[in-house]
Amino acid sequence: MAEFSYTQVPLQNKCRWFVKHGATTRYDRGFRSKAEADAWINAFGRHLDWRAGYVFRLKGGQYDISVIDRQGVLAKP
Repeated sequence: MAEFSYTQVPLQNKCRWFVKHGATTRYDRGFRSKAEADAWINAFGRHLDWRAGYVFRLKGGQYDISVIDRQGVLAKP
C-alpha cells in the first residue's frame, strides 16, 4: 500500500479538512473533523514512513501528504 490514491480518502460532503498530496488537493473527498483525519492517518499503520502531526509520508512514497483546510492552511494538532 505504498502508493497513495485519493480513493483512500472518504467521499463525503460537509468536509472541513482535505488531503494534499504533493501539489494536488481534492476538495470532493475529506474529513468533517480533525479526529476523523487523525484516525485515517493512524489506519495506515506500518505503511507510514514518518509522521509529524497532520503531515506524513507513506513508505516508498515520493511526496508528503498533509491535511489542510479549504484555504490551504495545515491542520494543527
